Amino acid sequence: MRNKFIHYPLVMALILLFCVPCVTVTYAQSFTVTGTVTDSQGGIPGANVKVKGGTAGTITNMDGQFTLSVPSSKSILVVSYIGYTPQEVAINGKNKLDIHLLEDTKTLDEVVVVGYGVQKKSHLTGSVSKMDINNLTDIPVTQVDQLLQGKIAGVNIQNSTSEAGAAPQIRVRGMGSISADSSPLIVIDGYPTPDGLSTLDMADISSIEVLKDAASAAIYGSRAANGVILVTTKTGKASKPKYSVKASTGLKWAYKLHPIMSSQDYCSMIGYESVLKNKTMSQTEEAFGLIDNYTDWQKEGLNSSPQIHQVQLSVSGGKNDITYYISGNYAQEDGIMLNSNYTRLNLRSRINAKLSKRVDFSLNLAPSYTKTETPATNFMDFYRTPSFMPVRHTAATSALTGKPIGSYARGSDFSNVTYTREDGTTFTPTSSPFGSSNNNPRSLMDTEERFREDYNLQANASFNVQLMKGLVFTTSNGFFIKYRQNNQYRDYAAKKDEESAMGTYTNRLYIDLLSENTLNYTGKTGKHDYSILAGYTAQTTSERTAGIVGLGFPTDYIHTLNAATSFDLDGTYTQKYRTAMMSLLARATYSYDEKYLLSASIRTDGSSLFADGHQWGYFPSVSVGWRASEESFLKQFGWLNLLKVRASFGVTGNNSIPANSYYDLLYPNNYALGEGNGNLISGLAKTNETKGNNRITWEQTYEYNAGFDLSILNNRINLTVDGYYSITKQLLFKQPVLSFTGFNNYWNNIGRIRNSGIEVELNTHNIRTKNFEWESSFNISSNFNKLLELSGEERLISTGERNETYLAQVGKRAISFFGYKTDGIYKSQEEVDAVPHLASAVPGSLRIVDINDDGVINDKDRTEIGNPFPTATWGFTNTLTWKGFDLYVMIQGVHGLDVFNGDGYFTETKKFNRNYVKNRWISADYPGDGKTPSFAANGGVAWEFTDYLIEDGSYVALRNVTLGYKFNKKQLKKIGISSLRLYASGQNLFYIWSKDYRGINPEARKTSGSYSSPLINGYQSGGFPLQSTVTFGFELNF
Repeated sequence: MRNKFIHYPLVMALILLFCVPCVTVTYAQSFTVTGTVTDSQGGIPGANVKVKGGTAGTITNMDGQFTLSVPSSKSILVVSYIGYTPQEVAINGKNKLDIHLLEDTKTLDEVVVVGYGVQKKSHLTGSVSKMDINNLTDIPVTQVDQLLQGKIAGVNIQNSTSEAGAAPQIRVRGMGSISADSSPLIVIDGYPTPDGLSTLDMADISSIEVLKDAASAAIYGSRAANGVILVTTKTGKASKPKYSVKASTGLKWAYKLHPIMSSQDYCSMIGYESVLKNKTMSQTEEAFGLIDNYTDWQKEGLNSSPQIHQVQLSVSGGKNDITYYISGNYAQEDGIMLNSNYTRLNLRSRINAKLSKRVDFSLNLAPSYTKTETPATNFMDFYRTPSFMPVRHTAATSALTGKPIGSYARGSDFSNVTYTREDGTTFTPTSSPFGSSNNNPRSLMDTEERFREDYNLQANASFNVQLMKGLVFTTSNGFFIKYRQNNQYRDYAAKKDEESAMGTYTNRLYIDLLSENTLNYTGKTGKHDYSILAGYTAQTTSERTAGIVGLGFPTDYIHTLNAATSFDLDGTYTQKYRTAMMSLLARATYSYDEKYLLSASIRTDGSSLFADGHQWGYFPSVSVGWRASEESFLKQFGWLNLLKVRASFGVTGNNSIPANSYYDLLYPNNYALGEGNGNLISGLAKTNETKGNNRITWEQTYEYNAGFDLSILNNRINLTVDGYYSITKQLLFKQPVLSFTGFNNYWNNIGRIRNSGIEVELNTHNIRTKNFEWESSFNISSNFNKLLELSGEERLISTGERNETYLAQVGKRAISFFGYKTDGIYKSQEEVDAVPHLASAVPGSLRIVDINDDGVINDKDRTEIGNPFPTATWGFTNTLTWKGFDLYVMIQGVHGLDVFNGDGYFTETKKFNRNYVKNRWISADYPGDGKTPSFAANGGVAWEFTDYLIEDGSYVALRNVTLGYKFNKKQLKKIGISSLRLYASGQNLFYIWSKDYRGINPEARKTSGSYSSPLINGYQSGGFPLQSTVTFGFELNF
């Protein structure tokens, strides 16, 4: 189908002038007819106009207009264009015709990109989804990954943070590993890129396909266990130069903030509670209401008016023997939080040349630059800071604390401070109302800088040589280079008490080299269609990193390392590694009579990540298909356009572990040996962190897939259903070892995990008239996992940074939250005494259930209390066009998962948050709702991990709404413009989530530190607020 959306340019002035002679064929006939061929968006350039049964014909110009001499005024014209239903039009003596073509919903012969080639969609036997990329260039995001959300069944996108420029987590068909990386392989124009989709602009993309089942992905072998995403960028077409400009600008805002009380409101609440309890308010609590200041700390942590800007410029064209597409893109995005900013500048060129009748050449170049600035602290530090504390000391707080007016305030400033009550009496609390060592979060933001800069270059050159009819040799060679600099400087004013200024600098050089060579033979004999692919690939990667930490900077005006007075040796290091992989691959496809389909492939990979004897892995696949709709007994049903049944089996692998995992590492060490003079002898020792294991090998995923494709009613309704069952064996895991070994852990293959699920995709063309069209797309998928084996162990318990625990137990889901179940609260001392309880239990604290009914509350009562994985994800899009207007609406949802809301673990975050204090227990006479505990230190959660902190993470989001208008081409032609479209687009405009969820962002997850492990999943605390965005833009083509 012709892509009617315009692709726009960017940040530099790009000009290439290639002129193509215009050749016009005329026929001296007796009758001349003129006309215009249009669709719902205007004139169609390049449409074919022929005389039925004759030889006369022409093509339409850039405005869809044509002039043709025909044999007779009664001739019939046949008008056609790729992706549209052909029309026969009788002239009937008319000199001017207006011909309107409707898009052809028949997609059976659509070409789909697969590994190392393309296939007809009608001949696919595996599970491959092609993403509809129309309308996506308008959505205000700087990361292409985010555009996959809700678009493809079986692909789950987790936006863990709203940080500017942050790439989301992508999962295809669930979690396939408990320790190794579970991200899919990203392949851009045939190059498996280590950098994901971060440097791509949506306007440069021609197609996105996702290989979901093992049979489709096995051609990529050891890196395909988590699925493969194939991205094809745009190419030029033989024509005069076409210039495109696209620009947009927009605003962001926080969708929701925490309902935080002021310090005075809090003091009033505590005072009221004290009266109810017939107790005296503590001096520390009383001090809250006596400090004359109010600061809205949540707003202090947010950008005042975050914006997003994007510009894209492109030029394309060429002649018959050479075409080009060149683009430049600029994106600048402010994060919702202060000091969260992202800037990207990237260029992309793709040149295709026909060097001879048998030799084609292609060159891709894609340099890019990105700068990412990150906040110095998380959002929690803002919303747990009491409002009495100013950002900088005011006259009132200066008089109270003795600190200079205008200096940054800290919690410690309010220690040992004397307060005066309204009656004139004074008191001096023994501690600050807000701790003694906490930073002022705004001072961290104002005086600490953190940013990284990435310089990338990806290049790839390929030759296609036709050795004989049907036999093509392809060689593709390229490289990817990334240089990264990380910079962090903390001013003296940003420090905690007794800290000094600090500067941290690291750099990383990553080089990836790839050579791929294939032979592909395609042929047809009678009713037999077949193809055979064989190939060899070699890839090597190397990386060098270095870091240094400087301390004691005498002034904050000089951040260079030579200004440091000392260095932290623990943070100063260099390291390097190199890996290599060599592969052989083969694939054969066969079709008989366009009905019976067969495909088989095998790839063998040899990797330096493993020791001798374990370096080679073998990854076969086989799939079959039956186009039942081509059988004579079904062809009689005119409403049935396609019924294809598919089944497949394949093996894929995962080798995502560190480069040095199979041997012990050495590090410098001093030995208490020598000549008796007290001097230590320097030498080398084995690291005490990770022991090498020369027996580790690949994870392997064995997957079965079955599905069908159905198209009916002239292909206006298209349904695809897939079911899958996979088992991943030899799970890679960093297994703990006993301390007497001298090591903490080692990599090992320890078990098996199962994933199963179902995926449904439904695309419908609801209404199709001359002026109005309405198309819908719906997808839904469910995934269920189960841990089958742990090498003799029954379960693994992992602990997060807040002492929360996660369970991986044989026979159950891969990961569960693991803690205590609760049954409301203890409303009185009598209730505490009547049942087993923790020693710290008091009235108002959570009632923990005695699971094993042994009369004691201890670790044996811990059980599964939540599930961090969704049971269903879905997306629903609608596209409507009426004359020049277009409307795109997308709704997306996630259901059946739980999150651990870590805010409930912190007294500071609870006591100011209305969600945690309303309906709480106050006394036996005022028990609240019987479920919400007191937030007193020993009367609330008491640092035990309970289901009180587990909340429903399900949500429904109005993910995107875009309204556009395309101007009439005839009017634009007068000023030299081919097309112009204006649009407004909104993202994350409305959410629905469970009333039991007390946070502000159900999508947020912590993913750094220990939370980078797949075994520790579902924790959120201090996350960025959800961000809503509205942008306005235009698309110009000339």
